[in-house]
Order: sequence, then C-alpha cells, then structure tokens
Amino acid sequence: MNELKTIAKINEEIKSIVYAAENISLTATNAMLVARQAGVNAVGFNVVARELRMFSETMAAAMQGLSRLIYRQVMVTATKRHRLRNVVLLTQTGTYGKLAKTRIGPACARSQADIQEMERLIRDLLRELRVTMKRTAKQCATGLVIARSAGIEAAHGGAMTPILRQIAQGVEEVVGNIAETVKKLEARLTETGL
Repeated sequence: MNELKTIAKINEEIKSIVYAAENISLTATNAMLVARQAGVNAVGFNVVARELRMFSETMAAAMQGLSRLIYRQVMVTATKRHRLRNVVLLTQTGTYGKLAKTRIGPACARSQADIQEMERLIRDLLRELRVTMKRTAKQCATGLVIARSAGIEAAHGGAMTPILRQIAQGVEEVVGNIAETVKKLEARLTETGL
C-alpha cells in the first residue's frame, strides 16, 4: 500500500509542475507582448520569451508523459496485489484436500506466472520513469539558463526594463521551483525503491 501512496504523492507533484509550466507559458506570452511594446530595445528579450514558451510546452508534455507512466504503474501494481491475494487464497483452499489441490494447482501456476510478468513490467516502467525524470531534470537546467538569459536581456528593454526584469525574475523563480520539485521527485523515487 505504501507504493501506491508514494505514487499518488508523486502524481500530485507532477500536476503542480504541469500547472507551473502552464503559468510560464502564459507569462512568456505576456512577456512577448511587453517586449513588442518595448520595440527594438527588447528584441533579445522577445526571443528569450519565445524560448521560455517552448520550454514550458516541452515541460508540460514531459509531465503529462510522467503522469501516464505513473498511471500505468498504479494499475499494474494494483493488479499485482490483487493477484497475490488470489494466490494466497488459492493456496489456502488447496490445503483442504488432494482434489482441491489438483484443481487449484494450475490456477496458482497461472497466477504466479502473471505476477512474475507484472513484476517485470513494473521494473520496466520504473526504469522508464527514472530515465524520464533524468531527462526532465536536464530540461529544467535548460529552462533555468533561458530564464537567466531573460534577466540579462531585460536590461536592454529601455523604458520597459523594470517590467521585463520583473517578468524575468518571476519566471526564473517558477523554473527554479520546478527544478527543485523534479529533484525531490528523483530523490523520492530513489529512496522508496521505485
């Protein structure tokens, strides 16, 4: 049951990252509009804002992929637990006599084979989950570089510099929070053995 609770917590954190990524996309769109108003001085900021928007879309897609992986993990884990309970019940029923044992034996063997296949599937899903988390962590590092570049480009925004700086700082903070959440998710996966 702890596995399922851990997976549910991870899923909630993923949802918060998707929400944050959507906010970055909205902020980046607004930043592009502000940069357009600033004119020639903020051309670089406009480019960086577009990059941030692409980053947020990539991050949201990655998180949705993680959500699908986690959903599959929950379904397979729950099915495995159900099969394990069935094997225990079948084994207990088989103790009532030779006839029961001969009829229940094949069902137990099939259930055991199913459980082994589910365990293999769970290992594969976990491997894929870890690889996706590492890829997501790298995306966060790229997002932080882009957000910091927005701060640098904001200095060239002319009269709009204060607004552009504020936008850049806000985006950098959100991307930093996403990066921290991803690190925590990686740590949770490692410490729980998922």
